[in-house]
Amino acid sequence: MNFLFDFVRQFSNELANLAERIEDNLFNEPHASLIQARLYSEHLVKLISKEEELEELYAPKHAERIHKLYRQNAIEEDIYLKLEWIRKKGNKAVHDVKEVETADVLQTHKFLFEISVWYMQLYVTYEFKAPAYKLPIASETNNDQDKTLKLYLDQKIDDMRLEIQKQFDDMRLEKEEVKNVAKLKLSATNEAMLSPMNAHLQFKNEQIFIPSELADMPITTLPVNGCKYLLSEFSRVGITSLNKINEPMDELHMKLNGIGTQGMEKFWEQINSIESVVRMNMSETHHTEVKIITISEKVDKIFDKHKFKLNHPTKKAIEFEHRITKEIVYLLPNKLTTIVLHPDTAKEKFEIPDKPSHNTALRSFPKAINKGKTPTNFGYSFKFQSEEALDDFLYKLTNA
Repeated sequence: MNFLFDFVRQFSNELANLAERIEDNLFNEPHASLIQARLYSEHLVKLISKEEELEELYAPKHAERIHKLYRQNAIEEDIYLKLEWIRKKGNKAVHDVKEVETADVLQTHKFLFEISVWYMQLYVTYEFKAPAYKLPIASETNNDQDKTLKLYLDQKIDDMRLEIQKQFDDMRLEKEEVKNVAKLKLSATNEAMLSPMNAHLQFKNEQIFIPSELADMPITTLPVNGCKYLLSEFSRVGITSLNKINEPMDELHMKLNGIGTQGMEKFWEQINSIESVVRMNMSETHHTEVKIITISEKVDKIFDKHKFKLNHPTKKAIEFEHRITKEIVYLLPNKLTTIVLHPDTAKEKFEIPDKPSHNTALRSFPKAINKGKTPTNFGYSFKFQSEEALDDFLYKLTNA
């Protein structure tokens, strides 16, 4: 028989085994369960930090990681509170010999489940359907225990909010300051990214955005020195301008005769030195919150064909906005091309799936309760086996 946290094995056998031990000892060894729950949350926070590319050379403390994730908008206030709850209860269990309250143990177990579901849906697969949560006690007492636990928890959470309100206020101010600085740093980058006429190139761990005037220039007339042979090789293989380059340039040199990585690097640096080119180091994008999903040129052109502009790219989704109707759609980083529509649009124009897709990355969509207590953004997702199917879908969306 599968236990409640079996789905965790899809991203960590170690955490699934730890969750099973916690559940087995929930009533017999409540102190140990709280300590192990803190350990579980600590390792899960490390996974989140790595996914968000926020890990540092010198590993921070558990509390510092949680705070940083919240400040960087990687976790919401609800998840932050649950992680802090587990951390504080686990720390108290380590240092306090007093008997642990049963409600604390049960609530910690429930929070571990909800945070694990949140991680699964956000970082593993958006299509994950969480099992119904059940208290690890005899089923006939579940209803009474649930009511008692809810009354107890509501008071405890309110107390905790008051306790860390000052901390929240300070972090909100810091987040606003970081956001304002990031806006200034990204003004040029956003302008380059939002224009559908611009091109982008990639070389190793760097990416640049090139204005259309430069991208459309005949390749042999580019303002670069000492690259005459390279430019002639570009022309030979059909690359007549920079916007014809459709693959990373550190791979492209393999198609050119007599061009090695050093020659390509020399060309790359000269293109980078042109004033109108916007340069981004992809390994450092977390400092400016520019985490983007890589999409193919074909998909990009299909959106442009149907008058959608790239509006807000992140690591978890790309937001497109229609230039005329202002309709918002999201592209998710799934194996199959996946588009998420606003629930009203989906119901009006298409036959909708049985269940909506809940995802915090759908920031312009309405919120609703999914499995937990906190409302999350939702829409309806549609998957496509080919670019042609996506093209047809966007045509129906914009012409229906």
